Amino acid sequence: MAALTEARHTAAFILSEANGNRSRENGTLDTGDLVAGTVLQLSGSKLVAFTAADATDGTADIAAAGILIGAADATSADQAVAYVARDAEVNVNLLTYPTGKKDATVASLKLIGIICRD
Repeated sequence: MAALTEARHTAAFILSEANGNRSRENGTLDTGDLVAGTVLQLSGSKLVAFTAADATDGTADIAAAGILIGAADATSADQAVAYVARDAEVNVNLLTYPTGKKDATVASLKLIGIICRD
């Protein structure tokens, strides 16, 4: 019997958020096939996967814009998405971010009011 792998569920990473939709924003995903819980940054006016680039990489600091709520595929065209942009607590173990950049990602999310918990 073949093994099945279940994808991350929409918003599974959220532990708590502000009342109503205060924590959430709508945006446009520019590129990529991303899973729920992917940390995002802005590239112009559109969202892309977070790179966590910093001064030690020879580039300017890049701030996180939020966390993708549900999976989205923008490989062939831009996609409208919802994301957590502020005032939330999230499970860092359910987030997708650049390998080896956990501390930079957590710090960048903290600047916009998103607290990461283990």
